[in-house]
Amino acid sequence: MDMNKIKHNKKHSGISTERLAELRRATLIASAGASTRLEGSKLSDKEVGRVANIVFQQK
Repeated sequence: MDMNKIKHNKKHSGISTERLAELRRATLIASAGASTRLEGSKLSDKEVGRVANIVFQQK
């Protein structure tokens, strides 16, 4: 795939930086939650989110 097209699409995708950060965070939490459940953990995505807040020092 042409890298210039990728850059152009990112620039004009219509997704704000803040929304992109929210989507990345939600994906991280869902993925981490699913991975820990595969290993036998009983953590919910909400609990994983709390852990992520601690790890990334956010409130």
